[in-house]
Amino acid sequence: MSFLTDVEASSLRLARMSLHIVSDDEFMPEPELAIEHDDFLLDRIRDIASASVYRFEDVSSTRDTIEAIAMREVGFEEGAQTLAREFCRFHRNGTRDGAFFVFELGVDDENIRLYALMKYDYGQALELVEQQGAAGLRRIVEAFIGDKSAIQKSALVRVVNGSAEASLSTRDRMGRPAPQLTDYFIRYLQVVRDRTDSELTTAVKDVVRTSLEDHRELLPPGGVASAVSRALEILRNTETVTEDVVNHAVWVGAGQPADDQVRDSLKKSVARLVKRKRLAGVTFPPDGSQLGRPITRLVRTEEGVTIQYNTGLEGQAVRRMDLPDGATQFIVTTRKYTDAVLSESSGRRR
Repeated sequence: MSFLTDVEASSLRLARMSLHIVSDDEFMPEPELAIEHDDFLLDRIRDIASASVYRFEDVSSTRDTIEAIAMREVGFEEGAQTLAREFCRFHRNGTRDGAFFVFELGVDDENIRLYALMKYDYGQALELVEQQGAAGLRRIVEAFIGDKSAIQKSALVRVVNGSAEASLSTRDRMGRPAPQLTDYFIRYLQVVRDRTDSELTTAVKDVVRTSLEDHRELLPPGGVASAVSRALEILRNTETVTEDVVNHAVWVGAGQPADDQVRDSLKKSVARLVKRKRLAGVTFPPDGSQLGRPITRLVRTEEGVTIQYNTGLEGQAVRRMDLPDGATQFIVTTRKYTDAVLSESSGRRR
């Protein structure tokens, strides 16, 4: 899983549920809703649980309200109304009307509670509620079930023994580029970016390199260094990094194996490493300064030795070491090489 641990994901249960209309009109608090459609709603919550790239600021009224609900200092209905009212206060300036969900979730560990906040696009929401009251809210829930792609914003917060963890899971369909959040959602949550695109790109490079190193016996000629170079070229030429893109990059790096078992092994390796690096579900633009573009380096020594190589091979097939006596040592590692003797005068092979 991503933000959720495997145990949390498997034991997740819906405990409380609230739904409010957000629009430019005056906010109208709604009572707590009875739990329904558990399986579907839990699946949607698991879907939004991407790894954290934001954390709460030192002062966050949204976090304080969630903690107060978790500690039972305020009732769930009252606390959810406060969260929705504040969201509605920031939700102005031509933003689309919609429905704002607040969920309280339980897991096997009784010391942990999870809270999910979702803004769901639904242009007819206000009209439905005005005409049908509680029935209108039910219809919004039904519409939500029919169109999961309409989730515009979401946040998932873990509370342990009454204290909310600093890191939270966030998604914003309107944030450009992902995983950036829109300004009003940042102000509502009172969060700051915790990991930059540069840091995320570095983590992805580690995933690619480690996955290919773990499969070095399956790689084509050129070994790990060449495989990594091919994989990074895929990342350099993509606008957005996702787990699917990383899987494709590793597959290309490994020589595009057709064997299903090899492909499955590569995919499992990426999934494990993505989880370890807290990248599951995260989407972001690659930082070109971290990926670079390999160039050809030409080294000439005073002894008359010439070495020419692609900088993408540095640290792998080509290693440079500074020796204690001030000398420099280059180590070239290869599975195969060709050997030719050139004439000193003409440079021709003989």
